[in-house]
Order: sequence, then structure tokens, then C-alpha cells
Amino acid sequence: MNMKIYYDGKCGLCSKEIDYYRSIDKENKFSWIDVTENYDELSTRGIPLSDALMYLHAVDDDNRLKIGADAFILIWNNLPRWKILGFIINLPIIKMAAKLIYRVFARWRFNRLSHCKILTE
Repeated sequence: MNMKIYYDGKCGLCSKEIDYYRSIDKENKFSWIDVTENYDELSTRGIPLSDALMYLHAVDDDNRLKIGADAFILIWNNLPRWKILGFIINLPIIKMAAKLIYRVFARWRFNRLSHCKILTE
């Protein structure tokens, strides 16, 4: 498997969560890529740096881009003990709510972090 996860490595909350997922990814299903240090692939996909910093991005085994809640579902569906959460969040009504909540939270987090503004100016 060659799934990739793109996250904001300068965000303390993001880094802490990704570090946890990385620690339980014993089968190395994912490549964990900090977009503050390596933005190249997302750039070639036409994704602005501001979006790369604001939302979690992932690329699955079929090279399909997943953003936000869908990226988390990809992670959860491929990690031990998290598959049930991935299944639940992927249910239609719950997924709609999760996407909305994620977008609101991501924008709030982005607007509070000075490095996001500096890197995207």
C-alpha cells in the first residue's frame, strides 16, 4: 500500500494526532507528509497551500484524493481499532454532519495559527 497523508506539521494539535496514528500504523500503510516541509505533490494536483494547511489531505491506493473528513475515514478504515469509527462516520447522515463540523473546525484552526497566514501570504 502506498497511501499518503498530508498534514500541517506546524500545528500542535495536528502533529500530535498524526504522531499517534503513525505510532499505531505498524504495517506502514501510510506515508505521513508534513505540507509545511513538502508541498510538492499537492501543488502538482493544483491544491493551494492555504487548502493544504487548512484541511487534511490523503491519497488512497488508487491515487484518489480525499480531503477533510474523507481523509480521516481513509485513515481510520486502515488502522487497527479505528475501523468501527471509520464505518460509523461513513454512514450517509453522519458523514454529512462530520464534513460540516470538520470544515468549520478546520477554518477556525487555520485562522488562529499565525504560520498558516505567513506561509500563504
